[in-house]
Amino acid sequence: MKICIFADIHGNGPAFKSAYEMITKEDADLNIFLGDICGYYFDQQQIYEMLSSLPNLIAIKGNHDQMFLELLWGDDTSRKDYRIKYGNSIERLIADGSSDLREWLLKLPESYYSPKLGLGCYHASPWGSMEGYVYPDSSLKKFLDYEPTIFILGHTHYPMVRTISDKLIVNPGSLGQPRNSALPTYAIIDFPSKKVTFREVSYDNAELIKQIDKFGSNKEYLKNFL
Repeated sequence: MKICIFADIHGNGPAFKSAYEMITKEDADLNIFLGDICGYYFDQQQIYEMLSSLPNLIAIKGNHDQMFLELLWGDDTSRKDYRIKYGNSIERLIADGSSDLREWLLKLPESYYSPKLGLGCYHASPWGSMEGYVYPDSSLKKFLDYEPTIFILGHTHYPMVRTISDKLIVNPGSLGQPRNSALPTYAIIDFPSKKVTFREVSYDNAELIKQIDKFGSNKEYLKNFL
């Protein structure tokens, strides 16, 4: 069995277009998206349409996805605070309407668990599905208190494979905004061997930079991650 896992696209359409072609060719038994289609960049609707066409897709909600839903009905102060911190991609998404994306996000669960595979999927962590960061140097002791034997996490934008006791913890990295000065990544897990393989995604970020210059606030912040 082959599982493809990916996370934290954050509206980066140029990167996801390249990743989508690669993921489709993987022909995985399961494609698992760990959340955060929203935030930072500007192609959420196009990414949603590509995601919707992926076979065998399981998706969960990320913290920026949740923030988008809350800001839809939030006050002007909350939206301003988000814009100052993360840029104006959410403002553009709200202005575009995007009712199909909104309805999809509303229905997404905050976690996914397969007893058959012993697989638990969370955007951030088992003890905080939307928050809590598990980095490559974080303590793993808390994982011993949870049932899954394989934990798949996003949120940090750092690729990671670690073990504690009989537990395997995997983060595929980010397809939209990697934070380790590297290319976007996703991961493949093979069963029953539990072998983890990372795939790097090459793409031309010139188009994304043009979008930032045209649409973005906090432009240098958004560019620095690239």
